[in-house]
Amino acid sequence: MPLRQHRLQETPAAPAAETPAAPADETPASPANEAAPDATTPTAADQPAAATTPPPARAPEVISRARVKLGIEGNSEDNTARINAKSLLEGIDRAAKNANVSIDLLGVELEPQGDQADQWSPESELKFSEWVIGLPIEFGPADEVMVSLKQTLGSDPVWISSSSVGGRVAGDMVNRALGAMFASLLCIIGYIWFRFQRVFYGLAAVAALVHDVTVTLGAIAVSYWLASFLGFLLVDQFKISLTVVAALLTVIGYSLNDTIVVFDRIRETKGKSPRLTSEMVNTSINSTLSRTLLTSLTTLIVVVLLYFFGGEGIHAFAFSLVVGVTVGTYSSIFVASPILLWLVTKYQPAARGT
Repeated sequence: MPLRQHRLQETPAAPAAETPAAPADETPASPANEAAPDATTPTAADQPAAATTPPPARAPEVISRARVKLGIEGNSEDNTARINAKSLLEGIDRAAKNANVSIDLLGVELEPQGDQADQWSPESELKFSEWVIGLPIEFGPADEVMVSLKQTLGSDPVWISSSSVGGRVAGDMVNRALGAMFASLLCIIGYIWFRFQRVFYGLAAVAALVHDVTVTLGAIAVSYWLASFLGFLLVDQFKISLTVVAALLTVIGYSLNDTIVVFDRIRETKGKSPRLTSEMVNTSINSTLSRTLLTSLTTLIVVVLLYFFGGEGIHAFAFSLVVGVTVGTYSSIFVASPILLWLVTKYQPAARGT
């Protein structure tokens, strides 16, 4: 990830204010045989104290500025190589250590250039390909740091996001993906129908899955506008990628397992009763609530740690899991079970009179 431009400009310190020298006393010296001064003649002790000279003004700190631009080697038009302020500061710190230059990172000034630069703040996780860097050191050491920074960032590989789902995806691939999705949902409905002997269980489970995936995708979409406000929570402008797709599949499996556990307890509570009542559903949910909360809490602790400390490579994956596990926990209780009760009550009226 080489730096394509490197222009260093030093802001010199303002010269100290010069204080004009006080004029010398032009009174001629008294001769050696001159008589002692008269009692009425004022002595030096009686003269008013001379005005004190103000201290010179302190020169401002020197700031050496440079404009750097990241790019892919061999491609002069691609600006997909981007970096956030935190990673750039870490690179400057490493470059200063490699150049044996002492630098105060608190005095480093960073200013992004390009689109969305007005939305950037020092705590933001927004990434930019062009930065203006101000180093609080002289021109010579600053030049050494920038040369070392070029080598440091140039050695970092840039993985071009060819895995992103965008407008270049062919139409037939989209159609095949939609077909695979509907086929998988039908298989889920068919399997649950076979295991629980009622198609309503499968429909309610799939409705909960659709709810979980929709909310997770909505959170990813909303992150585009909330990244600048929730930067302290490491919220970034997440996009759909292969890691996010893997997270969605994980959320589907996790939520489906949670829902089947609740449905199995509902079936046991119902027993041979011809009618499913709200009291049965409520009893079943209460009996599985502790298991659901403990399982979800332990899983959530892991994915939260992955989100904050897992690194940039799995950041979007961990974010999707945090949202998906949270949503999947309450969907099996507040979405799947009420839908099941509604379907059974609405489409089996014959069971009401029994």
